[in-house]
Amino acid sequence: MPEKLKYFQFWLFLLYCTYLSLTPSPNEDLIETFSDKFLHCIGYLLLILSCNFAHLPNRHLLFKIILLFCYSVTIEITQHFIPNREFSFGDLLANLSGLLIGTLLISLFHRMTKQNLQKS
Repeated sequence: MPEKLKYFQFWLFLLYCTYLSLTPSPNEDLIETFSDKFLHCIGYLLLILSCNFAHLPNRHLLFKIILLFCYSVTIEITQHFIPNREFSFGDLLANLSGLLIGTLLISLFHRMTKQNLQKS
C-alpha cells in the first residue's frame, strides 16, 4: 500500500473519531445496541492499530499509546463544554483499555510474524 494512503487512512479515521466524540447528539441507536464503554474500547483499539499501520509499524508503541491517550483526555475535557456530553473517567479507562488491547494484539502479531520468518 502506498505510504500516503497509509497516513491518509489514519488521519481520516482520527478525524471521524473526533467528529463522533464532539457531536452534541451521539447516535442513540448505536449506544442502545452496544455499551458506550465497549464502543470506546473498540474505537481506541482500532485507532492504535491504524496508527501503528501508518506510522513506523511495531516501533515506538509506548509513544503512540501516550499520544492517543492524551488525545483521549483532550476529547473528554472538551466534551465537558458540549451540550448533551460530559467528562467521564469511565470513558478514559475504556479508551486506555482499547489502546492496551490493541498494543497487545500488535505485539502478538509481530511476534508470530517474526517466528514464521525464522522458520522459513
